[in-house]
Amino acid sequence: MVPPMTRFAVAMVLLAGLAGCGELPSRSYVGLGSAEGYWIPLTVSLRLDPTVTEAGLDYTDSCLQRRTLPLGDRLKDSLTRGIGLVFERVQATAPTSTNATADGVVAVSLELKELDLFIPRKESKSYAATVTLGASFSYVDSDGSVLYSKKLRTEAKGQVETDGRECDVRGLAALAQQAVATLAQGIKKHLGTSMKIQQAAEERKGSRPTAKAIAGSPQVPPFQDLKARSFDVDQIPEGVHGYEQRKAVGIAIGVGTFRDPDVPAVEFAAHDATVMAGYFRTVGGIPSQRLKVVTDEHALKEDLAEVLEDWLPRQVASSGSVLVYFSGRAVVDPSTGAVSLFPHEGTPASSSRLFSLRRMHTALARLPIQRAVLFLDLALTDHPAYGAQIGRTPVWLAQDPALRDGKLVQIIGVSKHQRLHQTEAGQHGPFTYYLLRGLGGAADEDGNGVVAIGELVDYLRAEMPEPLNVKNGSAQEFITIPMLTPEAKAWGIPIARVK
Repeated sequence: MVPPMTRFAVAMVLLAGLAGCGELPSRSYVGLGSAEGYWIPLTVSLRLDPTVTEAGLDYTDSCLQRRTLPLGDRLKDSLTRGIGLVFERVQATAPTSTNATADGVVAVSLELKELDLFIPRKESKSYAATVTLGASFSYVDSDGSVLYSKKLRTEAKGQVETDGRECDVRGLAALAQQAVATLAQGIKKHLGTSMKIQQAAEERKGSRPTAKAIAGSPQVPPFQDLKARSFDVDQIPEGVHGYEQRKAVGIAIGVGTFRDPDVPAVEFAAHDATVMAGYFRTVGGIPSQRLKVVTDEHALKEDLAEVLEDWLPRQVASSGSVLVYFSGRAVVDPSTGAVSLFPHEGTPASSSRLFSLRRMHTALARLPIQRAVLFLDLALTDHPAYGAQIGRTPVWLAQDPALRDGKLVQIIGVSKHQRLHQTEAGQHGPFTYYLLRGLGGAADEDGNGVVAIGELVDYLRAEMPEPLNVKNGSAQEFITIPMLTPEAKAWGIPIARVK
């Protein structure tokens, strides 16, 4: 067996040789303490703006002298390493005639570098400090198409020290390195989980024709390939050790089969609910005893009533929270716009067999909770009175005043009378697929290990519009009720904790 230090030395020699070639096989980083990689099968050229390579952090030391802590090398090393874990090959310098042609370019520029630190005098003391970094990064395909573009802001907080004898500020370099590493980790995660970049890699491999390869053909929706991708969300992530939301309750409902044979099945609804419940338990931190899963023939109208109106009130705690997920079919009343959900025995011809969304809202309004989040992945069914004609716009807003001011947040997979996109090639409805990816960590924009509601919404907005375009040009668009912006009360509320 080769001694550990020998293996390390051999790895470093190999890296040194590769660095001289200007192109790094990403897997070279494995075994050197790196985090897991994505290994997207693309060769990319890494372009770091001078704002990155020449960056410095200005501060005033304990002698009240202006100084600069160089960041360029730290940023270059961390970004090269992080992006090297995303792609199979990274050209650390601009392509030359001897380099393989790059499939795309990753460009990074630094737009913000701040240090919040105040040292009033020369003395032996500890001071709170915060390093904030903001970057803009993008992935541009070889044909010039911008497949991904994002601005990311991260910060690191800690303590620095002065000894009263020298001017140096101890601990500042380590804090800056932490901020740099967090920024690189965030960029790595965003690029590695981008569906558009993954789609580009699949097209490069020739796994399916591109829109450009077939003249006049519409672009093939990426969610046609969900079968190959679903395994990543079906592998329920491990929860963070010790993380538990003891005042949180979760309900996952999936109704895909119906007693009435004339009601079309909803593919993957029961599976969606089962997997979502697993995410509620792990990354959501909801205790198993406060988690309920209801699917198919066990989701009769009376079952839904029992869960929402009997079981749920006995589980909630004052100032707690509730997560509710529903995947299935719904119908919109053509006169009022009222939305009703289909239990297992539901049929659009009989309103008495349906469970109204308003009834669900009322059940939530009665609870002494701080907040409820409702995820709806719905296939809207034509009302028998109108057939395929479009009636009233669905009314999603809760009427009960107790649910105003951000107490209820709804994230809904369809906005109007849109067909829910389903494909036999996948294992999840596309909307739920992106929800799971986001909750599993892909939506963690600042890389701090916490997915906030706003980050999840931002992730859906970035990833969903193009993948859910269909051949006739219409799109399945998700909405939030109320409309969520960074100024909204619920924007920064944590919804998942990831490693």
